Parts: sequence; C-alpha cells; structure tokens
Amino acid sequence: MVCLPPSPPTQALRRLGSAPLQALRRLGTALCLVALALPAARAGEFSDEFDRQRFRSGFQHEIAFREAALHVAWAAEPLCDDTSEIEPIVLWSLRGVRKGLSADAQRLFTQATGMDGHWRIAWLDESAPEALRIGQRVVAVNDRPLPAPGNKVELTAVLRGGSAFSVDDQAFWEVMHKARQEANADSSMRITLEGGQQVRVSTQTGCAGTVTASAFDDEPQNFLRQDGLRSKIPGHAMLAAHTRDERRWLAAFGTYFLASERSILRQRSSDSVGSAFLVGKVLALAVPGVGTVLSAMESKTQRGLQVDGLIGSADLFANEVVLAMGGDPSVGMRLSDRLARDKVAADILPMSAFRRANVVLQLQQLQAIETARRQAELAADAGAEAEPAGKVKAAPQ
Repeated sequence: MVCLPPSPPTQALRRLGSAPLQALRRLGTALCLVALALPAARAGEFSDEFDRQRFRSGFQHEIAFREAALHVAWAAEPLCDDTSEIEPIVLWSLRGVRKGLSADAQRLFTQATGMDGHWRIAWLDESAPEALRIGQRVVAVNDRPLPAPGNKVELTAVLRGGSAFSVDDQAFWEVMHKARQEANADSSMRITLEGGQQVRVSTQTGCAGTVTASAFDDEPQNFLRQDGLRSKIPGHAMLAAHTRDERRWLAAFGTYFLASERSILRQRSSDSVGSAFLVGKVLALAVPGVGTVLSAMESKTQRGLQVDGLIGSADLFANEVVLAMGGDPSVGMRLSDRLARDKVAADILPMSAFRRANVVLQLQQLQAIETARRQAELAADAGAEAEPAGKVKAAPQ
C-alpha cells in the first residue's frame, strides 16, 4: 500500500475552516500508518503460526515413533537375547532437542506442544496409572533426580556430517536404565512428580535398549548405535514414515542392533564368509502355532536366505516383527523404495539391490507360511466341530 501526500483542499473543504482540515489530515495520516503496519504484523503472525505448526507436526511424528518403539520392544521380547523392564511412558524435554533453537523458537515450541526445558510426560500407555497425565513434570525416577541435558564436544561427528557441538542426554538415560534394571525385582519403578507426589508405575518386559528418532535431529541423515543401549533412526527416515506399520518397521530395524548382542557378535565373526537368515524363525517364536506349520513345510521350502551382514538381517527381522504384530511386512521395502525415489538421505535405510531381492524372497515365503497357518487353523476348527457330531450316544444300561 502507498500513502500519497494530502491533496490541496477543495473549495468545499475550505469552507470548513482550518481546524477541521488539520484534523482530517491527521486522521488520514494515522489511518495510513495503521494500514502500513497491518501487513507487517500479519506477516509476523503468519510466520509464527507456521513455525508453531511445524514444531507441532514434528513433535507428533516423534512421539508416534516413540510409541511404536515401545510397542515393538514389548511385542518382540521373546525374540531378543537381552531383555529389560520398560516403563509405559515417554518423557521429553525441549533441552534435549539436538538442533539448536533460539529463545523465540523455544517459546513458539512450548506454545505449540506444551513441552519446555523440563522432563515432562509426552505419551502414556493405557496401562499407566490414572494419577499420571500428559504434560506433568517428572523430577525423579526411583528417587534419582532427572538431570537436564547438557552439551558435549564430539569431533568425530564432523566426519559424519554433523556438528562437533551437540546435546548430551547420557546422564538422563543412565537414570532410566538403572531404574529398568531395578524393576527386574518387582516390575515397577517409582516416579516423582513436581510437588513431591510419588507414583508407582508398573513396567513390562521387553527388548533391552531404546530406539529413538527425532524430528529435530542435528544429524538427520545418520543411523547411530549409541553406548550399546540406544540406536538412533535417521530423522529423515522417521519423518518419511507415515503409518503405524512403517514406524514399527523402523523401530524393529533399530531394535535388532540392540537386543541381540550375542547374535551381533556371532554375526560380526561370520560377516566375512556370509551368513543365513532363517525365514519364519521370528514368527515361530512370536506367533503360537507357526512352529508346527514350519516343521511341516521344512521338506518343501528352502527357508535360509544368505544376507550381507547385520543390516540385511535387520531388514528381515523387522519384516517378521511387523507381521507378528498383525501388520503388513512389506512396508519396510516400500518405505525404502520411497526414500530412494525421493533421494532422502537416510544412511543404511534405503536397501541395496541385494537386500531388496532378499526381502522379496522372504515376503513370498512368509505369504506361503501364513497361508499354511490359516489352513491349519481352519482344519483344526473343522475337526473340533465334527468331533461332537461323530460321537455315538451310549445305550442306557
């Protein structure tokens, strides 16, 4: 909008006198200044709302992934060499965001999500106590204070394309892992809320370790295995996962690197000569009745697939975990194809041609296993219904 200087007064306006003319000029100038200010204010409001929406969307993606990771850890517990008790809540702190945010951005983040620099409950499983609510601040677990994330210098991160200065939340995870170890005794941990209220939370046995991913990752292109107890899925891959099954597949992929430590050591020793993944082994451990079906199919099906090391096994493991949880085992391959098509930098997540070919073979075999399992269930149901009808009533004595 352009504000022009006032025009010379017309004959009609001159009749009003000088005072009204000056008032009109002042009013026109004021209206012009207000009109000029409005676009700038609205632009700022729109920019803030855009950032709030961006923060809210990224936060929701991250919490949905953390929920999927917990459900995978619990569901895959029979498959893991290493297990631990796991709490049915997700704690989150704005100070744990690895990508630095300005003070103004932090303010907008809090407005959009309700999260701030304290450790707060960001997600609750349905099994969590009623005394807990989303947004409550947690100050201690098993009487150990939850430390705020700090900063650290990691020069090797520069070689991965990251920053040498990053957030250090190791002290927080040490508290959580100690509480998980202590929960082995009675399957519970003690949560202290702001104000001093303590709530006992029941835990559930699951695969050891924690799989994380962040929408605000300072290395969103990298997969990392951290401290032997955590694995980080690339933020780019997490944001590209749009369904529950895709998030579960990513979580299961990361879980394989944590919860099968003895398998990993065996795998590393045999990487130079190749190794095999036995299709259906995961299903047999997780789904009742599959083991019997596999035994009947042994003579007809070649179930061993040669894989190219740990990563190839993680693909196949994740496929079977998703299937065992009632999902679609092909989602990992489709997610990988999408990452490759869109040229998304996600480290080891996009599959090589060899890994993808193995997945295609596995999916075909899993379909045959599932078909055989359903046929066996139908046959068992039919036999159970026919048995009472075939009985002959005994003659009275």
